[in-house]
Amino acid sequence: MKTKNLLPNRWKPMGWVLLVLFIPVGFWSLISDEDFPIQAQITIPWPFGDPYSLSGTVSNGGSDFSGSTTLNENTTGEATLNLIDEIISLAIMIGLFLTGFAQVKNEDERTAQMRLGALQWAIYGNTLVLVLCIMFVHGLPFLNIMIYNMFTPLLIFVLRFHWLLYKEAREIRQNESRILAL
Repeated sequence: MKTKNLLPNRWKPMGWVLLVLFIPVGFWSLISDEDFPIQAQITIPWPFGDPYSLSGTVSNGGSDFSGSTTLNENTTGEATLNLIDEIISLAIMIGLFLTGFAQVKNEDERTAQMRLGALQWAIYGNTLVLVLCIMFVHGLPFLNIMIYNMFTPLLIFVLRFHWLLYKEAREIRQNESRILAL
């Protein structure tokens, strides 16, 4: 079967390598209070003050996104940004993409059907998680959930698709062992 819009199979191992390396680093970055030991800093023109040092208070009844916020006075016209979070996020996204959308060795109609089913599950699961979060999480924690929501559809898709591949391979092995036992 000729598959459209899938990456060659040789990209799948690179996706797994990125996931294995960067998912633990991403979790460590989330839960650790320490700065990441490797820094990836860049200085950019920024006439509005230091983008990381917001001063001022949030008003209007404690709502996180309302009220006035002022930036500290910084007249240097440049900002130094640490891009390590962006690098980690990009590596995880690229790893999930390569893992999910690279062909399997024996790509056929059945695999295409499993892909479609896994993609449908990913959209349903992501929608359910998002609806629950909209109903029960408010304020700044909701912003964090929206950040994590970038990964949810691809993560659910990759997990479901590879689970279906595993189940099918297990069924084939069981059927072969039954035939050999006869």
